[in-house]
Amino acid sequence: MASKQSAHGSSARTKEFDIDLAAEGNGRHRGPNYVLAEVSVDANSTLRIEIEAANQYDWQLDVWFVDGSLEVGDVFCEGDSVPDDMVPNWVERVAGVVGRRLDGGR
Repeated sequence: MASKQSAHGSSARTKEFDIDLAAEGNGRHRGPNYVLAEVSVDANSTLRIEIEAANQYDWQLDVWFVDGSLEVGDVFCEGDSVPDDMVPNWVERVAGVVGRRLDGGR
């Protein structure tokens, strides 16, 4: 992911996270154990979380911090928009881990 163009253009800042979902207390439940998440921040304070995992589709989430919690807006799988009720639990867990890490928690 690091070699890709940022989701929000060249002015965006990015941060990568290697996430072990089993170590985060999110054992394997129909999803991967390890993922790579890249977070880009644009000038409008929108976060784009791009998620890659072996043998899984690539996911992208547009999120915001609202009152100290992560709010997910638009969700995309392989570039196509996905309704909230079709997002796998493991993708939601990754977003939660990224939110905690960005907020300074572990």
